[in-house]
Amino acid sequence: MPHKTVHTSHNRIPNCSLLYFLLLTIFMMDTFGIKAQTDTVTTDKTFRFSTIPVSQQKSLLPYYQALREASYGTQRFEIFEQLIQAHIGKADTDSIMYYGNLYLKELANWDQTEEDKQPYYAKAYFFLGVGAKYNGLLDNGVQWHIKGVTAAERTTTTEYQYLNKIGLGKIYILKQDYTKAIALLEKAFARFGQEWPNYSNEAYINLGDAYYHSNQLKKATKMYEKAREGSKATKNLETELLANLKLGRIAEHEKRYQDAFSLYNNTRERGLAEGFNVLYFEGTIRVGALFILEENYEAAKMVLGIAYVNAMERENLHYQAEILELQRKLFADTDDYKNAYALMTQLAVVRNRINQQQQRKISKELEVQYETLQKEKEILNLKEDQLEKVSELERQKTYKNAFLIGFLVILLPVIALLYTYYQKIQAQSELAKKQAEINMQKVTSLKQEQELNLVKAAIEGQDEERKRIAQELHDSIGGNLAGIKLQLASLNEGSEELDTIGNQLDETYQLVRDISHTLIPKKFRNNIFTQLVQTYATSIASAGTLGVTFHPHPEEQINQIDEKLQMELFKIIQELMTNTLKHANAAKVDIHLSLIADELSLLFEDNGVGFDSSKSAEGIGFKNIKNRIKELSGTLHIDSALERGTVISIEIPIKKTTHEV
Repeated sequence: MPHKTVHTSHNRIPNCSLLYFLLLTIFMMDTFGIKAQTDTVTTDKTFRFSTIPVSQQKSLLPYYQALREASYGTQRFEIFEQLIQAHIGKADTDSIMYYGNLYLKELANWDQTEEDKQPYYAKAYFFLGVGAKYNGLLDNGVQWHIKGVTAAERTTTTEYQYLNKIGLGKIYILKQDYTKAIALLEKAFARFGQEWPNYSNEAYINLGDAYYHSNQLKKATKMYEKAREGSKATKNLETELLANLKLGRIAEHEKRYQDAFSLYNNTRERGLAEGFNVLYFEGTIRVGALFILEENYEAAKMVLGIAYVNAMERENLHYQAEILELQRKLFADTDDYKNAYALMTQLAVVRNRINQQQQRKISKELEVQYETLQKEKEILNLKEDQLEKVSELERQKTYKNAFLIGFLVILLPVIALLYTYYQKIQAQSELAKKQAEINMQKVTSLKQEQELNLVKAAIEGQDEERKRIAQELHDSIGGNLAGIKLQLASLNEGSEELDTIGNQLDETYQLVRDISHTLIPKKFRNNIFTQLVQTYATSIASAGTLGVTFHPHPEEQINQIDEKLQMELFKIIQELMTNTLKHANAAKVDIHLSLIADELSLLFEDNGVGFDSSKSAEGIGFKNIKNRIKELSGTLHIDSALERGTVISIEIPIKKTTHEV
């Protein structure tokens, strides 16, 4: 979902480097063209300034098309895996978690034995672990990878045992637990390295990282070189470039700046050419840091400026924060404290957005973990006898260790009191700052709630007014017309003029009835819902060149959902169709309405010109749709970009309320 920028005094940055970056980029685009490149020579180093072209944003529409046509089960799971891998390559963290959670949800409702599900659980947990790592939720990532290892151990294949352990080792490195990471990765490589050589290159790189941070540079260099040679042998360019990036870091640490620059620059240029955006960002940031280290500040400003604009275009907050931190150091080193302070303010805004995103993702993670836990409880209940035996053994252990535990029970409260006192002193110094932030958040929440209430009241008032007008038309005007017709009929039945007036009255009376029935949505009580939608789609298609198809499944259950929900769905479909007709310039629209496990899923796709969802998804039409979906406790997911169409996915939970059709 696109991010809204709230203009407050905290993010207005006078004379800041952000404005400098944007002006610099516009100047370069105006001078050299959007795809232009220019060489800057500094201390015998040649650096090519480049931006990531839009053409590298590979369309995912074929995956969505395949997902619609795939059967429930293994076919959909395979497409989920391909979608997630594509989003991992693009570092689209929200999409990784979205499709990972959807994978896990459908897997839980799959009508197969738990034994048959385990290989797919191992994969789903692996993807969720990767997504949690990208989002900075390291503890959650550890839990997902451990679940993945456990599920993989129940299968005959060892592939996802190895992958989940490699992912777990990477998170231990990020948590700075290098000893645990080295032990885990060395054991995993010894067990699975020969069987799965394609994954061993990544294991080498992770081992090299652990050695590097443990100041074991020779071992780290050896691991990175093995990863590079292995990647060349398997023709895995992405891993080869990543190994070069790591070797450049060692060269920089050893003050071999020319070697470091060559490795960094080669990585960023080849990563840009092949569409490896993560490697492009990492290489560019390292080049900027190297220029700062050599006090080549002008070159550093230009490098970091281009990288920051690219990070903003892709809404990558992680790289924005890294670049702002380097730029703050640059201005501080050059005694430009005004801009350094301004960048600190902007950095605080970016980190605050990162924290807000992480809080939302933590909530979603907890929800998924709860659903997974419920399924696991069902499995554990089947093994009750075995658990009772284990409990008996644990009970015997408890008796043997009772004396030791009693001693700890006495000692721990004393330690806890001391720790609490220390925490209290630390907390008091932060309390005032936190209170101000909380107050600001409360004011913002109240404003948003008030706006939503006003919109809701306006919609309800509009519906009530429509009903009132319809009733007035039907009861008052319609009744009067019927009375006038009866009186005219009694005057002279044989008069041709009176017959003409009678026919006009009939037509007027019928028109009043049609208007009143249109205003009051009575058609939802007298007609089958899916047929109404199909009729609407057919009328749109027959009125122009736009082809519209509607696919409900299962149709009978969809027609039994609550009448109010049917009305809201129909209005949402009308609003989406109106937006498509006005703006998309599309030739085809596909509407899929599915009911799976008490959840209604609406997929609306067109092949039109698309739009930048970060700028164009806040019009009146989308606001009305979002308000309706929020009232129904549903979720909205928009996937669109220029020149590749639009896919809108809506999920709404179904309450246990039906009506007779």
